[in-house]
Amino acid sequence: MKRHKSLYPLSHDHHHALVQAKNLRIAAKNADDKETLRQVAMQTITYWSNDLCAHFRQEEVILLPVFARHTTADHPEIVETLRQHDDIRAAVDQLKNDLEQAANLAVASQTLADQLSQHIRYEEQRLFPLLQEVLPEEALWEIHHRLTTAQGANH
Repeated sequence: MKRHKSLYPLSHDHHHALVQAKNLRIAAKNADDKETLRQVAMQTITYWSNDLCAHFRQEEVILLPVFARHTTADHPEIVETLRQHDDIRAAVDQLKNDLEQAANLAVASQTLADQLSQHIRYEEQRLFPLLQEVLPEEALWEIHHRLTTAQGANH
């Protein structure tokens, strides 16, 4: 299914998150290069703070509530998306902690990389196609308008 243009801003963010996850995964596999792993972990934490955290907020306060208006607040895809967001937040916290403690950094990096990749696949392959199927055109464009307004306010 072709992605609806209203969801392009979120899919664009997903691309950047996949690049970050790939970099983190590569660094974790080459854990003997501790300095590179440390640098990539720090870049990932910065990326989280500057970009991905806001992306999650946009999904949680714009995308999912619009979806809930046309389904239910406890729809399985809403519950699953929020659960995955919580898991990724916990993985970011673990990465921060392991970076500070200089321990288990490769494991924390690999875990976060895997969770990010799986989450993005989930949203792109399950959540977004469902939104396009369930939401009327006006609701999709409402999401787009609110996303672009929110992104403009963040820059």
